[in-house]
Amino acid sequence: MPAPKVASIDYAPPADASSGDCEVSVVFEDGGGSTFKAATFDRAEAWMARAKRRAWWSEPVLFVASLDRETVRAAVDAMAAEMGGYWLRYYHRRKA
Repeated sequence: MPAPKVASIDYAPPADASSGDCEVSVVFEDGGGSTFKAATFDRAEAWMARAKRRAWWSEPVLFVASLDRETVRAAVDAMAAEMGGYWLRYYHRRKA
């Protein structure tokens, strides 16, 4: 299966792009897409503290060093390129 070609990425980054999480919507050139959560590495610890748990599990999350547009775009492009786009397709695939 050929790698998906990313047409657009839409998300609203938090005010401080160095810490936080947000929903990311990716539209492929074929009209399909994915929607998933992106977060900085510190979020898992914050989620565990808020839930008062010693472990955290959830739907897949794309962890990035920063939620700025360049970093998120690079991460999405890497997901599209790796393994024919398997992980980008796996993250909450939307139908065309």
